[in-house]
Amino acid sequence: MRRALELESSSRRGERVRGKKGIIGPPRLTRYELARIIGARALQISLGAPVLVEIPPNVKDPIDIALYELELGALPIIVRRRLPDGRYQDIALRELLKKTRIKKY
Repeated sequence: MRRALELESSSRRGERVRGKKGIIGPPRLTRYELARIIGARALQISLGAPVLVEIPPNVKDPIDIALYELELGALPIIVRRRLPDGRYQDIALRELLKKTRIKKY
């Protein structure tokens, strides 16, 4: 019986969540997702990746460039949100940015 339960639970691992229930989690970027996206993109820029938008002359810092790209919606990123049972949902960054307020520091 235990073996059957293990097989049943492992068959769910990695399944994509489908249906019209909406998205997993909040309909906006969480502060953790936002920090991870900006940090990853800033690292790419600092290592020489091409910038995806025309940047203003006063913007030089990779974090500011990454924020600017994010604000313009130029980043082709998919956010994967996972449930505790292993299922996940891929959400386009543009969809999450529609309801996200980005604070200026």
